[in-house]
Amino acid sequence: MRTPLSVVLATYDRRPILERTLDALDRQSTRDFQILVVDDGSTDGTWEWLETRAAEASQPGLHVFRQENRGQGAARNHALRHVDGGLVLFIGDDVIPRQDFVVEHLRGHELAGTATRAVVGFTDWRRAEMKVTPLLEMVNLEGHQFGYGHLTAGEVVPFTCFYTSNLSLPRQILGDDPFDAAFEHYGWEDVELGYRLSCQGLEIVYHPAAAAEHLHPMDLTSIFKRQRLVGRGSHTLLRLHPELAGSSLLAPDRPPRWFGAGKRLIPALVPVLSAVDRLGVPLTTAVLARVLACAYYLGYEEGERTGRDSPSVAAGGVAA
Repeated sequence: MRTPLSVVLATYDRRPILERTLDALDRQSTRDFQILVVDDGSTDGTWEWLETRAAEASQPGLHVFRQENRGQGAARNHALRHVDGGLVLFIGDDVIPRQDFVVEHLRGHELAGTATRAVVGFTDWRRAEMKVTPLLEMVNLEGHQFGYGHLTAGEVVPFTCFYTSNLSLPRQILGDDPFDAAFEHYGWEDVELGYRLSCQGLEIVYHPAAAAEHLHPMDLTSIFKRQRLVGRGSHTLLRLHPELAGSSLLAPDRPPRWFGAGKRLIPALVPVLSAVDRLGVPLTTAVLARVLACAYYLGYEEGERTGRDSPSVAAGGVAA
């Protein structure tokens, strides 16, 4: 399918918010793009709803696909097999784009003036519909999920900012099946791809005008669980790319000295701290950072013990 831009979206059991995301894409200030949605084996009726929506042509240019549950990386690879050229714009299924989202991604590439750049946009919380606690502000700005607080508009940012919840780049750069199947859990398959592409000369430029809003209420308990998965994925990343060990862009591959005692105490405190954060009582950045670091290194240890996420090479490699 050849269009100037293809929006690629993987989804799993999030039909209500997926509908909001697709509605927002339907209201974009340009319609010169197509949308490819891959249902990653949902069990909540998402696939049947997507089939109906596509068949009714309520959204021109909507193409839907289904696969067994194999993760978001495999789902994105599935979608990319149906895109021949142009730009690919990755977005999360719980990320609601603002009206000029697509136009601003196109503009970001015009400003870049080169075919070897990716554009990463800004994703805020959906503040009108969810309570944004100090913890959520921190994970969006300080790098625990996104590091927007450290980015400057128009500047080239590191591969760790290859955020596929809001990122576009030329299709030909991606090659065949670019997301590595070694990542069985949440996180890092996009950063790992960003690293390989950056080694081949790709630059990632921050264009905050390409803005969207993340509708995903979370508390410290759920983020703690997510950070454990991030730790497991980090272990996989370093097994794939041992040259990254010691990189200032990543957490140290060895835990801090307090971790031995902390991993026995901190998990028990998480429900209490989570309740405090939900009340809007500000926990210090130092406390939150230590709690999330504990979760990260617990996950990293799990990766070391199980070895389930073994090294592999992405099928077909990545085109230069």
